Amino acid sequence: MAGHGVGWVLAVAVLQLGLAAALASRVGKAPNPARDSNAAARTGRPRRAGAVAFAALGWILVFATATATLAPMSRETIAGTAIGAPPELVPAGQPTTSAKPPAPDPMASLKPGDCVEVPIERARDAAGAPTWKAGTPEPSDCAEVDANYRVLQIGPDPCTDPLYTLDSAPKDKSGKARYHLCLTFDWRAGVCYDTTAMDAPSKVDCATRGEHVVQATAVLAPATSGASCPRDGRGAVWVIWRKLELTVCFRGGDNPGT
Repeated sequence: MAGHGVGWVLAVAVLQLGLAAALASRVGKAPNPARDSNAAARTGRPRRAGAVAFAALGWILVFATATATLAPMSRETIAGTAIGAPPELVPAGQPTTSAKPPAPDPMASLKPGDCVEVPIERARDAAGAPTWKAGTPEPSDCAEVDANYRVLQIGPDPCTDPLYTLDSAPKDKSGKARYHLCLTFDWRAGVCYDTTAMDAPSKVDCATRGEHVVQATAVLAPATSGASCPRDGRGAVWVIWRKLELTVCFRGGDNPGT
């Protein structure tokens, strides 16, 4: 039932109930003794009937109005402002590491014949005897006095060249050698050395003075004899490393260390 229709019906119901109340009030008044009692009785009966009729009709209209108004409320949706769907969320990707790739290893690009600098430090072996400990190799120019070792082999396989005296094998995270850098001491003809410690000689300028400063005149390999060493006015001296099958020749007046 429309809102305006309900209002009119309710107004009519109120009017009916009002008429019923008015008639009922007139019926309830005391009779006038001056009048005929029979006539009063005849008049009161229609009024009473009318009051009942008006009241019944009024209450019927009130009941009908309430039914028409309340019944739809139980099944109608309450009006309101619709809320739009939220914008679609952009999925956040899985977090990724921003770790930079490891820097290239300059040692891995070396090739046989290249030189490196290997720091040599004094140390002691398991029995407490003096020895030497090699540090981490670094690339170096062969003309530099610090370039004390030369590359013999480099690759995934262990060293096989009989001249090698140092195998540098850096490990990956699993502990496996990434490569083998096989080194030997860089003896060169025409270069001067301080051989005070023959197990750990060092290159020096030939103007350096010292009891055991020598100049190499030849490097023979494989060889275990100095018979082929060049001689000067004072002859020649040499040092042999039989295990390495290496012979290094010096000037006749030189005094290699022991």
